[in-house]
Amino acid sequence: MRIVHIDNRFSAKTEHGEAELLYEVDGNKMRIYHTFVPAKDRGKEMAKRLMDVAVVFAKKKSLDIDPQCPYALHYMKKYMVDKPPANAKSR
Repeated sequence: MRIVHIDNRFSAKTEHGEAELLYEVDGNKMRIYHTFVPAKDRGKEMAKRLMDVAVVFAKKKSLDIDPQCPYALHYMKKYMVDKPPANAKSR
């Protein structure tokens, strides 16, 4: 899966459409407010891959992640358990 980053959007073409993650930056916060994966592509970890890339991007830019959409919040709780949800910047 090839993920493209244009403006405030990470996206990937899928067999059934396009998966996407939308965010906005305000100061040192990256607010992730929308993730979407086409219904027939769900369960293939596409949203996780989009979040993985977003977290790397946030770390490189020293941004704190503010997960606003349900999947972003789920991801932060599940995969970033040793860090508070609003802090994904590198140490």
